[in-house]
Amino acid sequence: MGITMCRLEGPVDFYSVGQFVSGPGWRHMRRTIDTFELMFVRRGVLPMRVGERTLHIEAGQIALLPPNVEHAGADIITSDVDFYWMHFKLPDARALPDAANLPQDDHCLLLPDERTLPDPDRLVVMCGQLIDIYARFGPYSNAYCDYFATGLLLEASAQERLKADFATHRTLAGYRGDGKPITSMDRARQERKQAQLDNGFRAGLAKSAHITKVDGPNGTHGAAAGPDSGASVPSPVPSGLAPMLAIRSWIMANAFDDITVAKVAARFHYSPSYLTAMYRRVFGVGVAEQIIEYRIDRARELLSSTASSVADIAREVGYADRKYFMRVFKRRTGLTPGQYRVIGEGHGPNPRKSVHGRYHHMGALGTV
Repeated sequence: MGITMCRLEGPVDFYSVGQFVSGPGWRHMRRTIDTFELMFVRRGVLPMRVGERTLHIEAGQIALLPPNVEHAGADIITSDVDFYWMHFKLPDARALPDAANLPQDDHCLLLPDERTLPDPDRLVVMCGQLIDIYARFGPYSNAYCDYFATGLLLEASAQERLKADFATHRTLAGYRGDGKPITSMDRARQERKQAQLDNGFRAGLAKSAHITKVDGPNGTHGAAAGPDSGASVPSPVPSGLAPMLAIRSWIMANAFDDITVAKVAARFHYSPSYLTAMYRRVFGVGVAEQIIEYRIDRARELLSSTASSVADIAREVGYADRKYFMRVFKRRTGLTPGQYRVIGEGHGPNPRKSVHGRYHHMGALGTV
């Protein structure tokens, strides 16, 4: 196993983040994308094939998937799995052998291909916070997400440094103050304490949390954490805004499934008309438009970063009818999926990002 090193001159180029939770029977799709992907398994085992390597990423482990290398599920999962994922780009990243002398400059990110974290709980908290930030300020790129994602990667890098330095008897989180590894009894005690905290928060999550569980396989990563995830709960927000934030997070997580305004309304115990009016007052768009926005945003990403057919992409983002998907896509972007793919592959600026966080087509800014 190796280590990817990158010297930071500024924040990383963040693209997206989420949490995926599934029961048995799901298998990660096969694809090749042009971004790094960090995977962090919280529960279960995630079998992955990355190029010629086969990984079985276990709870408490991270894995870094390099860009432009095909990855796919190595097997169908046979038990529950819960993992976080993040897509990002690194400038001038290079691979180091695992045994190489690690740079001491803490401006250098050190990200292992696969590693057990000494203190996974710290990353759980940060992943939950980043998902909340992304739900509030995404899906467009922005400095808040870029810098927080950089902090998350620096945390993973710091744990890698500390693990490498443990031979020199440095104390690190995840080990007791006497330098001895935490025992299974210690872990059980920590889990009981965490369960008590979770139970205390859970009753108020529907009104105040901004994270939603992703239930069941849907062929792609989910987009947000869930009430049962154990992630840190953000501070409450003003009454009225919090329920809409929770609904937006749930829509983001489930936009690629068969959801409608009526289904969203029923889940959160509103009438469709009242929900649409409240949602539009908070976010400036209706629920139906929000679902379309997330689907088309994902379709843009897949068109720009994969060779999947338009029909496959349509199905992945929630459209069984390819022709209907093409009509919706053109209505939203002014381009057919095929035209967009050509522009996104080098005939213009990156269609995903602009300096203002809006989409950029053929030299003209336009919102979706």
